[in-house]
Amino acid sequence: MRQLSLGPGYAIVGVEDNLAAHLSLAGGAEQAEPLMKAPDFRRLVLSASTSSLGAQVSLLALPLVAILGLHASATQVGILAALGTLPYLLVGLPVGAWLEGARLRPVLSSAALGRAAVLTCVPVLWVLHLVDIGVLDAAAVLVGLMSTFFDIAWQAYLPTLVGTSRLHEANSRLNFASSGARLVGPGLAGYLIRALTAPFALLADALGFAVAGLSVRGIHAPEPEPEAPGNETRMAEQVADGLSYVARNELLRWIAVGTGASNFVGAGLNVVLVLFEARVLHYSAGTIGLVFFMGNLGYLVGAPLVRKVTASLGVGRTMVLGTGLGFLGPALFPFARAEDAMAVLVAGWFFWAIGSPWYGVNQVSLRLAITPAEMTTRMTATMKFFVMGTMPLGSFLGGVLAGELGDRSTLAILAAVASVPLLATSLSKLRSVSALPE
Repeated sequence: MRQLSLGPGYAIVGVEDNLAAHLSLAGGAEQAEPLMKAPDFRRLVLSASTSSLGAQVSLLALPLVAILGLHASATQVGILAALGTLPYLLVGLPVGAWLEGARLRPVLSSAALGRAAVLTCVPVLWVLHLVDIGVLDAAAVLVGLMSTFFDIAWQAYLPTLVGTSRLHEANSRLNFASSGARLVGPGLAGYLIRALTAPFALLADALGFAVAGLSVRGIHAPEPEPEAPGNETRMAEQVADGLSYVARNELLRWIAVGTGASNFVGAGLNVVLVLFEARVLHYSAGTIGLVFFMGNLGYLVGAPLVRKVTASLGVGRTMVLGTGLGFLGPALFPFARAEDAMAVLVAGWFFWAIGSPWYGVNQVSLRLAITPAEMTTRMTATMKFFVMGTMPLGSFLGGVLAGELGDRSTLAILAAVASVPLLATSLSKLRSVSALPE
């Protein structure tokens, strides 16, 4: 068996030797039930896709409530977007330590249903004329806090449900399901905002999270008994262990750098592109939704090809290709002019969307596959701290720089930062990873 040594603790086997591990449980492909025929996995797919659909609606609806309904400034919009991801930075590490002593499935369900409740409150308060930028900020913080619990618990729960040998297949199928939501979400958001106004479009977001929470609650697979909850000293030790583990692992270090930079750019683009299209190009909510919809067709193209491209190129080279396409997308945005803006924006978002699953599925699968089971939750919380902690900074700086330098100059800065994930994957040992370890 051909092996590629990547340092102490693990080795990566060649694609031809380990491909079966992506497609089957330990007993082999012919003995394993196809994932999509497993009722519990179908419930997880439904939860992921409906949650993603709701999030895509609020991605446009929440800032447009601020821009169109409250006439918020670019800085206020940036702060609003930043607050939605700030909890990852502030409480992500202790949440990961706490989750090691908790059952994950109830946490997933409660966090999804809690987000549905918060987002339902916004249109109710709007009818009562009680919504101002402070209310939107509070809603963003609460949704972000529950998203922190949900995302860390979800990634730690997945290996328990499908087994480590099927992580790549599971992540690929989940990403494909979410890609459909990314495709439909912006167009649906534009239509709902136009038909119902932005505050009431948030009800679709709430519905998506409600379905997500109920779907997870219906999973029947047994969950291992969690560790006994520890005291504050124990939690501090767990946080330190997670930080140390990620810092010492060369692959995880570069994944943190690349994914953190990518999320910084994505968060900034979500703010600046909406401002650019609404203020500079004077697009309606429906047109803004159409731009995202057409660009997100890239997810529908890229997601089904993840496993085939990975089998052909290997994990590392697929990640390099994904980050390369991810860089090409933002590099086009600053060149959008009034006469060709629609084509340029759609093309840029299309490249970004194709590359995203090629990088994302492989980096998530790789970091779960190389991490011992007892470190999974701590590693996930640590990675979330680094890779999601950059998002509030990207949102905030996107809004501030758009107000100070202009939308086009800010898009150029984000394009420069988009080169970091490409450098992190192509200049590190990540590019040499052929397949996931057994």
